[in-house]
Amino acid sequence: MMGFWPATDRAQLDYERLREMALAGTTLIGPAATRFQQGGLLALIRRPSSVGPQLVATLIEVPRPRWSPYVDPRLDVLADAYALIEAAVRDAYQSLEVAQ
Repeated sequence: MMGFWPATDRAQLDYERLREMALAGTTLIGPAATRFQQGGLLALIRRPSSVGPQLVATLIEVPRPRWSPYVDPRLDVLADAYALIEAAVRDAYQSLEVAQ
């Protein structure tokens, strides 16, 4: 990458990595290289490999509320969180299928 004008866009970063590999004479490998070989620069711009579903989950302990001896609202929240993650993964797979 050029030190004078650093790349900040994700598609530009992918292109610069591929450019460095090509100038060094190494084999172009990776998801960005595959997309570039199949669709050219437009494929890198439409969906850079730096962009992807990045989910970070943190689990914390929450005590059972005193006012609900028979119903545990934590299970409802856990089920909602699982449904949200499942929907995000499903959408990510659908967008990959559309892109291909």
